[in-house]
Amino acid sequence: MNGIGSRWVEIDTDAIVHNLEQIKKLLRPETKIMGVVKANAYGCGAVEVARCLVGQGISMLGVTTVDEGLELRQHGISAPVLIFAPILPQEADDVVANDLTVSVSETEILKPLAEAARERDRKAKVHIKVETGMGRTGILPEEVLSFIRAAVEYSSLIEIDGIYTHLATAGTDPGFAWEQFRRFQRVLEMLEQEGVHIPLKHVCNSAATLLYPEMHLSMVRIGTLLYGQKPPGIKKDELGLKDPWKFKARIIHLREVPPGTSIGYGRDYITREKTRIAVIPVGYADGFTVEPAVRPKGWIDLFKVLIKTILNYWGWLRSPTVVHIGHARARVVGRVGMQLTMIDVGHLPDVRLGDEVEIHVRRTSLNPRLPRVYLRQGRPYVVSSISGITEERREYL
Repeated sequence: MNGIGSRWVEIDTDAIVHNLEQIKKLLRPETKIMGVVKANAYGCGAVEVARCLVGQGISMLGVTTVDEGLELRQHGISAPVLIFAPILPQEADDVVANDLTVSVSETEILKPLAEAARERDRKAKVHIKVETGMGRTGILPEEVLSFIRAAVEYSSLIEIDGIYTHLATAGTDPGFAWEQFRRFQRVLEMLEQEGVHIPLKHVCNSAATLLYPEMHLSMVRIGTLLYGQKPPGIKKDELGLKDPWKFKARIIHLREVPPGTSIGYGRDYITREKTRIAVIPVGYADGFTVEPAVRPKGWIDLFKVLIKTILNYWGWLRSPTVVHIGHARARVVGRVGMQLTMIDVGHLPDVRLGDEVEIHVRRTSLNPRLPRVYLRQGRPYVVSSISGITEERREYL
């Protein structure tokens, strides 16, 4: 496709629709689905993915921050949107003006929301976040009733549309997940006894949706599964998920080099034989080879990390970073630069300047400035860039 430059992301929205349909098979007909499009829809592009999900009849969208919700509204997406993170008082007017639903974790936010609602002559919508074991945000179970009583003062201005909690170990520690659910259930029972009826109740993320049908309640929050990935702790893909995402670049330089040629910063790699080195316009500024640091959970984990580090240092465990050119693998050589990376293609005589290379990166670390090309029936229909979205209309057979 012309005009997208030398690197881009391809997103197959047919794959996202397929994954959504597979998820629906797990649910009761009355259970709603919230499509989570936080972090730029896990790197797939929040606006176009949201349009796709809304077109499939999804009930609600989920984002983390106010600016993520505003982005959807600015692009004409009018479906209900829940903001997961607590908002600041100065953000209350934006959320009310744009009909965004707020997660509330403290009583102090009620007054700014009510004032914004009065000014805008509309109700503010909120979901109560209950802290049952994530240790992050939310109202403690024993404080929920006092929060409800405080909210009664603003009942003409604030609508409590939902209540939820977030599981910390859905796919890795079922015992604790069930304990969180029981704590949440006790809160719901207490509210029912007090005559408080809240329409939407939700607990399940992607992992819990797969593992605990008893927890589905009114709505489930689906993110990871929509994008064709298995949640942490889930070993098998029993849904037949499709991966909608590919990161690609073109070879922008190609050269034959003799043995003894140093490649990249620090001369970390020296060629041992004559070969060909290709350059692609991708580096760590784009998220390539960038991974989150994981802190060991105990002495055993720490020992494993130390052993792996030592073995890697001596070259006994090191697995090369690879990219794919067609069906062939090519090894990254030398240090990955900020925006350029070298690959050894000496074993691929047919590789030419301009050939496509598929690169594996952590999606949420990917440079947001990269163009995203959306495919339907295998053909591009929208190109999204940092400056906006331009549609390219095609006829399909």
